[in-house]
Amino acid sequence: MNFSKIAAVLSLSLLACASANAANKTDGSVSKKITLTAQISDSIYVSKPDGSSWYNTEELEADDNKQKHFSKMLPVRVWSKNKDFTVSLAQPLTLSSGHYEMQNPKVTLATPQGDLNVTYGSAQTVTQVASSEGGFDGVYNLSIDVDAPPEAVKGSPSTNGSYSGDLVMLFEPSAGVEF
Repeated sequence: MNFSKIAAVLSLSLLACASANAANKTDGSVSKKITLTAQISDSIYVSKPDGSSWYNTEELEADDNKQKHFSKMLPVRVWSKNKDFTVSLAQPLTLSSGHYEMQNPKVTLATPQGDLNVTYGSAQTVTQVASSEGGFDGVYNLSIDVDAPPEAVKGSPSTNGSYSGDLVMLFEPSAGVEF
């Protein structure tokens, strides 16, 4: 996998100062540095449906008042030069409270070919059907499902609490893309 062909990363550093003279002052002025990055990918772009951003923190919701199963559906937009792309998990999905882990995590992507089970270590190929200017564009429903841990044994810590983890997905253009 050659990431240099997939994206160019631009790194910019900005130095905040009021003027050239302000940078030389010793009267308590404070200079601040912000490092900014932007990624340009001419073969694949993954975002929310509006095309401008990606998800940050999302809360899984209990399916009912028993809180035995939690889920979330997120629409995901994929634009690619090629008709096909692959998707997989870059690491296993684990949601933990520190004492317990959620059980049976499942990540599914609804595609024109049907629902694909997205797993760690096994890439699934998606064929896009809607052509767009210079490529292919589609919005797919990403579903995350987990089961609550089994009830705690008497004397053990409670299963109540906040569970968290990272869903890290890998979207790659199929090998047929020419740059």
